[in-house]
This record gives sequence, structure tokens and C-alpha cells, in this order.
Amino acid sequence: MKEPLFSDTVVYESPLVRIGAFRCHGAYPGFRDTGPAQNDCFVFPRTAVQIEHEDAPPFVANPNTVTFYNRSQCYQRQGISEHGDRCDWFGVRRDLAREAVRTVDPKVEDTPFRWHRGPSDPRTYLLQRRLFDAVANDEAPNPVVVEETVLLLLDRVIGGAIHAPPDVKKRALVHEVECLLATRFNEHLGLIQIAAHAGVSPYHLCRTFREVTGFAIHAYLRQLRIRHGLERVCETSNPLDRIAVDLGFTHHSHFTHAFRRDFEITPSALRSSRFRC
Repeated sequence: MKEPLFSDTVVYESPLVRIGAFRCHGAYPGFRDTGPAQNDCFVFPRTAVQIEHEDAPPFVANPNTVTFYNRSQCYQRQGISEHGDRCDWFGVRRDLAREAVRTVDPKVEDTPFRWHRGPSDPRTYLLQRRLFDAVANDEAPNPVVVEETVLLLLDRVIGGAIHAPPDVKKRALVHEVECLLATRFNEHLGLIQIAAHAGVSPYHLCRTFREVTGFAIHAYLRQLRIRHGLERVCETSNPLDRIAVDLGFTHHSHFTHAFRRDFEITPSALRSSRFRC
């Protein structure tokens, strides 16, 4: 069955939390603006897309990041991935969101999230995918397990959230590089090529990228490949050696080693589990 151009489906709901699947193809007429956020939520992108909140510079949301939205917050998007904007979101009741955020941001007021994105570590990324797939496939999930796991995820993502925006010029430079890497992560790009694309020296690029993202460029690329690999392991039946090559790994064993290092499980073991993620 062909997937619709746009859907925003709640796959689980309780008095405390909501879990949903947002899917918006680039061909959807309202792709740029699908309306304000309906929940106080944190979001795990499956594809790369540019997001721009009101009165804030644009940023790249991709599987390396987690993004944050306050209920009724307006924002716009611009396509990067050919697959549009595909993400899974986790909404939390506002009083709980504020309580959690106060542990790292005592000045929080009514709207809980004062930042727009943060990093997503491998264990958290895999945990949210396992939870999402479990509730999407289980007709009667244990509500205590689901709610407690969502709150655990919230604790993890706010702990690593970016609080203070970096220098505008540095952020713009890194944004341009992130857009490039989001679409060409499976290519063997050299540092000279990436720096030339950004119009800076390789030294300046490396230093600035690490300062803004917390990653060396090679580590950022490796993690991005692994996150896309998780998607393909879970969502396709393609052979693992084919997935590895398509992602830019030179050999299946290199992909398996990197995957296991990040997620503490091999791609084949994950694929054979009850719920793929």
C-alpha cells in the first residue's frame, strides 16, 4: 500500500504521554508549513530536514539529533532528504516536561523547552526506536513500562540539549556542512572537498565543526551512517552486505562492528528480534 504524502499518527496515548509518527513527503503541498506543534514533545528524525523556528536561525535535523517543540510553537521546514520529513515524536504532559527540564534549566517558565535541538547518543536512539516499534505493533503495551521509558528518554535528551546558541557565523558554517553531509553521507568525501564546499580551510572547518557539534567530522559521518543503517535494517529486507556498501562501508564486517559498538547488538540480531528495533 502506498504511503500517503502526509500523516501524523498517534500510535500510543495515555494520561501522561503520547507517541506519534510524523511522515511528510517533499511533494506534499503544505510541506513547508504543516501548522504549529500539537504537543510539548521531543522528536527523533529518521531523515534529514531543515527546521526553522520563529525568530531563530535554521538548523539541520537528522538522525544524529533530537529536536524539541513546545505546544503551539510555529516553525517551518525545508527539504534536504529525498524522503521528506520522517520522524517519531514523544509528547509529555506539560507539568512533567517542566519538572524534568528544571533539573538542567531552573529558569524554565510555562513553556518547557528553551532550546531547539540536542545530540542523540546511540543508546538513547536505539531505546526510542525499540519503544516506538513496540507500541506500534503491540495492541496492549504495559502502560507503566511505556510511560516510564518515555520519561527516561526525556531525562536523557534534555541532559545533552544545546542551551546556548554558538556564534552566528560558526553556526552558519556548520549548518552548510551538515546539509552537505546529510545528503552525501554514503560518499567518500575528503576533508579538502568538504572545506572547499564551505569556503574555509580544512583547519578552520575541523576546529569549528568540533566546537559547535561536539563531534569530529569523521565521527559525525560514521554515526550518521550507522543511524541510517539502523533504519534500513529495521525497515527493509535488503542483505546486510548490500546495506553496508550502500552506506559507504568498505565491508560488511566494518558495518557490523560499528553497529555493535554503538548499539551493543549486531544488525542480524536486531533484525531477528520480535520487534526489529
